[in-house]
Amino acid sequence: MRRGALLAGLFLVLIAGGARASLRQLSYDPANAETKTAAGGVTFLIDQGMFGQKVLKMRATEAKATADLAPAGHGAAVPATPGRTLYAVADKDDGPALVAALCPGSRHGWIALGHIAYGEDLQAVVIGDAPGGGPAHRCRTLDFVFHGEWRLPAGAPPRIDAQGPPDFPN
Repeated sequence: MRRGALLAGLFLVLIAGGARASLRQLSYDPANAETKTAAGGVTFLIDQGMFGQKVLKMRATEAKATADLAPAGHGAAVPATPGRTLYAVADKDDGPALVAALCPGSRHGWIALGHIAYGEDLQAVVIGDAPGGGPAHRCRTLDFVFHGEWRLPAGAPPRIDAQGPPDFPN
């Protein structure tokens, strides 16, 4: 009985410690002129959980804009996005402005991303709804070059609902 309680306590400590380590912020620079004009540099807040990866936010580095992302399935339903996870851009805060910038004329947007990994370049496929109510369509492809990882502040993890980046040391 005592051993079971000890193991359960150890398991909870490991889970609590792992929650802090699972949040990462990876930053990317535009790889070409089209991506630089449309998006500039971006940072993704990622939850690297035990059961896979979930992208929580996309931050425009230069514009100081942040949009929440929510998993919306896999990109097989959208042309030319197989093997990617589809994320819906939230219709709150800076989300509508991000959609308008990346997919002019669309009110709702999605971003199809492959697995995001440290040191690897990234391609994002932006999808938007049709202004007249037609089917979703591919708006553009954004190519990014890996820039680096933002170290998260010590202590408690940053609030997931925060719009700005945490205070980073220079």
